[in-house]
Amino acid sequence: MKDNIIIFLLACMGGFLFFTIHSPLPWTLGPLVITLLWKTLRKKSVYWPRPIRNTGLIFLGYAMGSPFTIQVGHQILGQLPGMLMATFATMTISLLVGWFTSRRTGVGIINGLIGSVPGGLSQMAVICEEIDGADVAVVTLMQITRVLTVVFIVPMLAIYGLSNNSTPIPLFAANAPLNYAAFLPFVVVCILSPQLAKLLKVPTPYLMGPTLGTISLIIGGYDAPHLPQYLTALAQIAIGIRMGADITFDGLKNWKSIVLYTFGGVLLVITMSLGVDYALTKFYSISFLTAFISTAPGGITEMGLTAMTVHADVSLVVAYQLFRLLSMLILGIPVIRWWLMRRAVRNVVETNI
Repeated sequence: MKDNIIIFLLACMGGFLFFTIHSPLPWTLGPLVITLLWKTLRKKSVYWPRPIRNTGLIFLGYAMGSPFTIQVGHQILGQLPGMLMATFATMTISLLVGWFTSRRTGVGIINGLIGSVPGGLSQMAVICEEIDGADVAVVTLMQITRVLTVVFIVPMLAIYGLSNNSTPIPLFAANAPLNYAAFLPFVVVCILSPQLAKLLKVPTPYLMGPTLGTISLIIGGYDAPHLPQYLTALAQIAIGIRMGADITFDGLKNWKSIVLYTFGGVLLVITMSLGVDYALTKFYSISFLTAFISTAPGGITEMGLTAMTVHADVSLVVAYQLFRLLSMLILGIPVIRWWLMRRAVRNVVETNI
């Protein structure tokens, strides 16, 4: 408990420091960096309870679902072709980058492909345990590098390159008086929905459960009250600490080359996605900023927060990110697994001949 309090206080200081220097996502990146530095200096791992992180995800899930409207729902249905195009383009480029990385670093084609898939970090780590020949440490390192690259670069470009309307989220800010009666239905749904999402095997249930649950209530006619900014900031702190605590480079001799090629690959994916973003702005009435964040190869949490910061269309960003993640988990990973198994069988046959 004492260590948890210390790391929390340090994380708050890190978030405030990053906020002071106008860093993108200061209340996520500040705690993440401080946690990494703290455990590196102490040469000791940091324990941060998963339930605290999950509570932070619940608050962010509500914050991401609350901007949804019926009009946004119609807009999403009308953009399914665009979601398919963006998902196919991102997946194809990412897999090509993974193949190239495997050739240059010697990590193997299996690790290269799974490590480059733009899915959830935790989901990819679990999936690689189910595939023969996959190295959990390598895949996790590649996924962490991908996530950190996107978390730092995409918000930086979105805030300082594509937006003139960014508002870093402070820890404490003036808010209108809370309407607790209006919040009550959403509180109940946000508490129960993660359990239902887990039963349905929805990715990132503590985030997507409240997001989808909040959207369902809005569709049902309820108005979602604005979440106080200090709660959003504290939720980000809880998530940032956990991200920093989970990162480790132990046991990988060639980790530098893996990180280098993965970093370069992610930059290539982000750069090439700009063409897809331009096409989306031509086909649909969305801003280039929203399209850019929607197609970025990051996670739903990080890209949702970025959209909130720059006042992009949060619901549309979450929809695109969720569509890509589900497509990868439901279709992409099974296809990759089938191809790898077929390739392994063919190699065995050729060896016996």
